[in-house]
Amino acid sequence: MRFEDVAAVLDGRVPFMTASQGRQVYDHIRSERATSVLELGTAFGASAAYMAAAVAQNGGGRVTTVDRHHFNAGPAPPPEETAARLGLEDTIEFVRVDHSSYTWWLKEQIEARTDTGGTTRPAYDFCYIDGAHDWHVDGLAAVLVERLLKPGAWVLFDDLDWTYDSSTSPTPDGLSAEERATPHVRAVFDIVIGGHPSFDRLLVDDGRWGWARKRL
Repeated sequence: MRFEDVAAVLDGRVPFMTASQGRQVYDHIRSERATSVLELGTAFGASAAYMAAAVAQNGGGRVTTVDRHHFNAGPAPPPEETAARLGLEDTIEFVRVDHSSYTWWLKEQIEARTDTGGTTRPAYDFCYIDGAHDWHVDGLAAVLVERLLKPGAWVLFDDLDWTYDSSTSPTPDGLSAEERATPHVRAVFDIVIGGHPSFDRLLVDDGRWGWARKRL
């Protein structure tokens, strides 16, 4: 599906990915010929739709998007409805994990793809993380996602400078003042990914996005 066709439906109507951001992700998936994409954090489904359009243009595949929440009310239709409107419902798999965070779902995926010798069969050509924005969730998610990424695949972290203090999102009980003021995603990118031996390229894009490539 052409980028222009999906942008005409999404831009300005479905948060939280702009058309310019969608263009970047779409072009990356096209250039890398990715057909198996993982997203952690669905929201209203704009990012999943841009990625699915690129996957479809690559000849077909699947975007698996995982979230704890159902966004069935708000400034946009539910993500399933948007996917259907674009004709991408067969390209996007929506996974809901109301009982826990997506880290438990990642654990289950790794268990299902790991042999008796401890080797995990990778599944994904690309991963976009835009979910919890929390050190305790996304710090672990980053480690688990690495196990599921194919060699040479990229993972993209959104909202590097997001903080609880600057957001209207509920703040978990018991966080210190430092934890509330610190950008958790940037800490994950700098400390967990930056020090991880499996990643050989790290890029910060416009101060908001952090890209990391798994070694070939």
